[in-house]
Amino acid sequence: MQARVEAEIAEAVAIADLAAEHEWTADARIDVVGKRAVRIGADGTALVDEFLPLEVAALKGVSVSAATWLIRDIVNLKTRHPLLWFQTLQGLVPVYRAVQLVQEAAKLDLTIEQARELDALLAPKVPGLPWGRLLKLAKGLIAQVAAPKIAQLSQEARQARFVRKLPTDDPLVAYLSCRVDTRDAIYFDAQVDRIADLLAAHGDTDPKEVLRAKAVGILATPARAQLMLQEAAGVIGTIRATDPRLVPAATVYVHVAEETLLTGHGTCRVEGVGPLSATLLSVLLGHERITLAPVIRPYAQISVDSYEIPDRIRRQILLRDSVEVFPWSSRSPRTSQLDHTRPWRPGVKNQTRASNLGPLSTRPHRGKTHGNWQLEQPRPGIFWWTSPTGHRYRVGPHGTTPMFRHEKFQHGDQIQWDTDHKHKPPPPDGGDPQP
Repeated sequence: MQARVEAEIAEAVAIADLAAEHEWTADARIDVVGKRAVRIGADGTALVDEFLPLEVAALKGVSVSAATWLIRDIVNLKTRHPLLWFQTLQGLVPVYRAVQLVQEAAKLDLTIEQARELDALLAPKVPGLPWGRLLKLAKGLIAQVAAPKIAQLSQEARQARFVRKLPTDDPLVAYLSCRVDTRDAIYFDAQVDRIADLLAAHGDTDPKEVLRAKAVGILATPARAQLMLQEAAGVIGTIRATDPRLVPAATVYVHVAEETLLTGHGTCRVEGVGPLSATLLSVLLGHERITLAPVIRPYAQISVDSYEIPDRIRRQILLRDSVEVFPWSSRSPRTSQLDHTRPWRPGVKNQTRASNLGPLSTRPHRGKTHGNWQLEQPRPGIFWWTSPTGHRYRVGPHGTTPMFRHEKFQHGDQIQWDTDHKHKPPPPDGGDPQP
């Protein structure tokens, strides 16, 4: 693994050096007949010899187009994202992942000033986050540094909405493909689920996915769908189309920072949707009935003696742990099991509490129970894993830190760092929220 990382870094450096050797200065004379200068990279990158991609294409055995894209990405990375480039050279982020982050900025035509701002905001988060979380963070930060551009693209996306019927191999079934407002998609999905449940309640024994497909057919005949919903709501007689009892209940989780609430500017995180500019939140939510949930304190001390986990503690953990707590995971905690860090024992009080629980999917959960993976939670939301081979990982709100060859002090949540370790040590408190 280390050899592969070093080889990828060496290739990236070689391409960057080759591009630098073929740069054209600002006062260079341009020959419209012979050699010409082109800008392969995005805003802020230097002009280079137009024949540079030929060298790389021949060396790597790829097409000239592929070589041009590769040079473009490396030049953009080095010039427009110097902090990310430095982390790439240190092996803290794979070259291909750094390139993907750079492409996110380039495809939105960020200026070099916006790219540098994105670089400064993103770089501190890179070492500890798995790719899924890092990409979502990058998109959220792009929405923050280039809000007008994102708003324009969102408007263009809404103008490209459609619904199409597509054939399949069997003439009796078809695909429905659509691009609609996220709000409408959420409501439609909730209504499909609701009618599928009504079909099951009426005795239909088909699997849930088949029932959902039948529900789409029922929604295609609105009068039948309305009658089913009226009967389920216990409504007798006529009912207006605007009656709220016909509207499905849909839950949307929106995470908003305090400064965004105060200023009205910034980025929100919508679970299952992604980052969204605060100014576009009204488009997502519309003007439908909205019920605000009370603020939940993720680090409040709440405990029970039972093995079963009450909803108030479950909600606490889902807000505290935005992803599964296994190293480098990006899985949603809402689809995971809540595991007792220290196994539950009958007769011991206060075992079921947030500081002794964490979301785990099935395989990591089984690995902890049966596969000799050891887990500690010295502070709420801070998880120390030890693999069967002795490798240790620290997982917290800001991601994963591998602690190979590093021993933990006996007191608190502190680490003895070797001088040859490439990562900087965390602050004394780990940089995490205190309980």
